[in-house]
Amino acid sequence: MDFLVFPDHPAAGRLAACLPRTPATRTVAHLSGRPWIVGHWRREELVTARVGPRCAVLLGTTSATPAELARLLRRLRDLGDLDGLRHELPGSFYLLAHMGAELRCHGSLSGIRRLHRTDLGGITVLGSRPQDLAALARPAAAAGLPGAPGAGTLDEEALAVRLLAPAAPAPLTLRTPWRAVHAVPPGHCAAHDPAGRYREIRWWRPPAPQLPLPDAADAVREALSAAVHARTGRPVLSADLTGGPETTGLCFLAARDRTELITTAWEGRDPADDDPLWSAHSAHRLRRIRREGRHLTLPYTDAPTWYAPPAEPAHTDPAGPLGAVREAARLVHQARLVAGYGARLHLAGAGGEELFTPRQVALNSLARGDLPAAVRLARRARRTAPWTLPATVRTLLGGRPYARWLAAAARTAPGCRRPSTGTDWEDPPAMPPWAHPDAVATVRRLLREAAAAAPDPLDPLRAQHALAAAALRAGDRVRGIGVLTAAHGVAYEAPFLDDAVIDAALAVRLADRAPGCGTPVLTAALRGVVPGPVLGRGGRRAHGAELHAGLRRHRRALAALCADSRLAALGLIRPEALRPVLTSLQPRAGALRPLDPTLAAEYWLRALPPPRAHAAVPAPAAGTPATAPAGDG
Repeated sequence: MDFLVFPDHPAAGRLAACLPRTPATRTVAHLSGRPWIVGHWRREELVTARVGPRCAVLLGTTSATPAELARLLRRLRDLGDLDGLRHELPGSFYLLAHMGAELRCHGSLSGIRRLHRTDLGGITVLGSRPQDLAALARPAAAAGLPGAPGAGTLDEEALAVRLLAPAAPAPLTLRTPWRAVHAVPPGHCAAHDPAGRYREIRWWRPPAPQLPLPDAADAVREALSAAVHARTGRPVLSADLTGGPETTGLCFLAARDRTELITTAWEGRDPADDDPLWSAHSAHRLRRIRREGRHLTLPYTDAPTWYAPPAEPAHTDPAGPLGAVREAARLVHQARLVAGYGARLHLAGAGGEELFTPRQVALNSLARGDLPAAVRLARRARRTAPWTLPATVRTLLGGRPYARWLAAAARTAPGCRRPSTGTDWEDPPAMPPWAHPDAVATVRRLLREAAAAAPDPLDPLRAQHALAAAALRAGDRVRGIGVLTAAHGVAYEAPFLDDAVIDAALAVRLADRAPGCGTPVLTAALRGVVPGPVLGRGGRRAHGAELHAGLRRHRRALAALCADSRLAALGLIRPEALRPVLTSLQPRAGALRPLDPTLAAEYWLRALPPPRAHAAVPAPAAGTPATAPAGDG
């Protein structure tokens, strides 16, 4: 699925005329007849309704019907009412609506459905993919509709930011790798007034963390059930079944609906890995609920190892460096397998750990409102965690404002990423030790500039900001994986990252989200859905065996990247510093942490088409029928 959105403005028709047309191109028009939405999508990805001068469109995954969408439209007094009513629509989708010539567009909170914008020909054009806006810039300029200087060309500074590990802080993640193409901030919608003037409106803030555990568990269960149900309206569905509560919960919720369920589990290299046993146990229990379906164990001997180089450019994400670079080849292998069994949508547990793992930062936020309760929980947590007394006191009482925290990140030395503490707004970022000094200086400047702008955090409470930021990182990863699997006809979906589930997780009171809190929220929410033994299992395994096996298998190919590195050609890394890490027989774990962002950026640069090819809009999304009608509106 890909599309561009134009305001009801005379320049819209001239810009849309710059787009290449194929039989698969679809168009939804404004009431004036000018193009509104132009792109490629499957029929089941579109839900639309018109009520007089009002029109609303859902693009993505949802169980909503045109009749339900029309009922929502009738309740609108103005487009601002969409902010509250959109939560009544389950799934993961873009919501686009117009009332006359007034336009409003929403993405999703996790960024899986993220909107991007650029200015061309005096108007702001929106798009689901940044590369489409970048591609439009050249033919638009040739047609006399120019944008900002350099619009659509490679932004080396933004690429330097992508080297930060584990990820760039929230303000810098809005920079795409294309100049003058920007992401709409999370929690904001894009709006055009009747004259075509553009603005971004913040419509969402995290809810107050006030729900006690029983009520919170009910809210999470209800939201997650609706999220899964929004995806089960198809004959065959596949899903991860890793043996943990996140994926097991999704599978048992999906089994309630009338769909054939294919579950998959990776066989680990570590003999002590008990995930396959838990997966087989859960698969056996699933068969007692639904007799159809099958469980696929994926042996590591039959699958690509971690860090397998992309076999072709289609195994990367044109929108930017891929977050799941180490597992990309395995995910493509999995998509091909489930597609062979008829699955066209795959459920993943991504987002579950990010939303529901107890965090130290919850103690910091709790201490600001209920210090005695925070102290009690900290004492309980210290019985099982190696926290020193000074570190515990800093967790409870320390911390600095968000802007100062950002400024402090600019002072971190390359390769010296410190561990996260209970006072951090996000995981502390650091440049890799092989980053070029000029790239380090650039990123430090950008961090200082971001701090000087005094940006608002996603929420004033650190715990709320940290959870929302973790959901955004998971969403970026899922969106990139979805590009890989879509090439094989399989949509990759993460119900935990639907807006309603994120809101339910943020509404849980802080005392039930901190270490030492007792029953985890997700355990309480899935009780009665997931077999009891799965909810009570201990810690999950690490993936060290897969990591080192992949590095050994592909050491020569990875080291060869240093010989003609695209990142080095841009002055972003020092290949002589990276090569020893890639060729070492036993690389230190700390040296490997920043490796993924670097490899992702390198592979992305290598997959870029020649500059002249940027003038063409990318091919239709995989799975788009070649005989799709030209108009839906």
